[in-house]
Amino acid sequence: MTLQSAQIDPLFAAVVGLYLLVVVAIALYGFARTESEADFLVAGRSVGPLVGGATLAATQMSAGTLVGAFGIHYLFGVGFVWIWTGLWAGWLVSLVLVAPRLRRFGRVTLTDFIAARYADDGAGGDYARAVSAFVIVVGYAVFLTAQVTAGGLVFQSILGVSQPLAIGAMALFAVAYTAIGGMRASVLTDLVQAVVMVVGALLAVPLALQVAGGVGTVNSVLGSFQPTLVGQAFSAADLIGFMAASAFYIVAAPDQVTRIYAMRDASTVRTAIGVSLVLQAIIAVTVALLGVTMRLLFPTLSTPDLAGVVMSQFLLGPILGGLFVAAVLSAILSTIDSVLIVSAAGVAHDIYAMLIDPDATERRKLWVNRAAVVVLGLIPVALALNRDLFGGLIQFIVILLLSLLGSAFFAPVLLGLHWRRANTPGGVAGMVAGFGTAVVWHVGTDVYTFVPTVFTRYIGDPVIPGVAASFVAMVTVTFVTGEPSRRSLAPFFDMTAGDGGSERSAVRERE
Repeated sequence: MTLQSAQIDPLFAAVVGLYLLVVVAIALYGFARTESEADFLVAGRSVGPLVGGATLAATQMSAGTLVGAFGIHYLFGVGFVWIWTGLWAGWLVSLVLVAPRLRRFGRVTLTDFIAARYADDGAGGDYARAVSAFVIVVGYAVFLTAQVTAGGLVFQSILGVSQPLAIGAMALFAVAYTAIGGMRASVLTDLVQAVVMVVGALLAVPLALQVAGGVGTVNSVLGSFQPTLVGQAFSAADLIGFMAASAFYIVAAPDQVTRIYAMRDASTVRTAIGVSLVLQAIIAVTVALLGVTMRLLFPTLSTPDLAGVVMSQFLLGPILGGLFVAAVLSAILSTIDSVLIVSAAGVAHDIYAMLIDPDATERRKLWVNRAAVVVLGLIPVALALNRDLFGGLIQFIVILLLSLLGSAFFAPVLLGLHWRRANTPGGVAGMVAGFGTAVVWHVGTDVYTFVPTVFTRYIGDPVIPGVAASFVAMVTVTFVTGEPSRRSLAPFFDMTAGDGGSERSAVRERE
């Protein structure tokens, strides 16, 4: 089964086209309401709990969910569903230990936190800011590769063009939409995306199961010729690696931190995370059921990443199929725009506005952010055409991103918020050691295979050695160097307390 064999129904195309028009309208609305860099990056900090929950869920449930995870379930069966437990564990840690405190801090990007908490670098935190911005831009270039690849598959199915051209079309649409609308458009599209995704998936499940003969039939038929499809196809090391990558990443994910900054206050953040978890649970179950059902109905797809698109064209009918493809596009666009905004902020806010031209006007900073979106949005097009370097299948590319950024930021963020002794040399060492170890481990296991199998047999993902190296480097370097300054501690700790361990009351008052 290939995409070229599909005859696109005009009604199907109309539903998808209507959705794209809605996205354009939202982008224009965002453009009209965006007057400053804060508007562009954090929507004026006006996001409420319902929209906040939708935007957290939509940003996380990207192409890696409705295309990538769908394809993994098609290829390997229901066992991959365990990855969600890692994500939910990460969200719970964030809910208790990280997200509310970051919102009280109330800046624009994750690198603002890094620069403030690790400010004793001789340049007021500028070196720490530059290191973190570099890691974010490089890591998200890999992530965007997965997103534009998935969008290219969808555009290829709709437009009937070659994959390189489809990938380019997807990237151009996403870049234009993000550069015009900014964060205001992004969070509104996320709300639409969350509704469309949940409704589309819930409607698709009963229809797909009816055609397949029910859950019992799917289970018995698949189990009869490949038991792992209804059992467990992954090793314990792989599963633990997948879950660890998800958990460590989500605690300090730069794109989610920007969403958290955009919310009204810390109470809103807590409620939004709860809403997000409900939406994620619905999608986790429906995607697993649809993936294995499609393996029964269409067992010979040229690539597993096509499973959702083929289902929409051949199984769901023009209206529901168009709605499901709109959900896929929504998932992709919501993630691309959030990642592009964070990556552009790494260049425009963290490097240009904070390091190069601190006196730049709001209008200039706004347009530098938009220009950065355009430039950074086109790089992944070239990477997408060589995606085998990052794992090939979309979901494996997504997991690599989780590993890289989780390795770099989990320890510096968590310890920076809760360990008063953590200092600037330790924080920077943690970022560099974590990111560097994850990169070397990936290259040594998936590209050139120079890491001994005695290690890879028990360690299934780069995030495990990456986070371990980050913790060891941060703690070791912290203890062999001086104590942090009051300036780096003041925004996060009560400097009048005897033990210095409580939150600074002035920070709470900012709410």
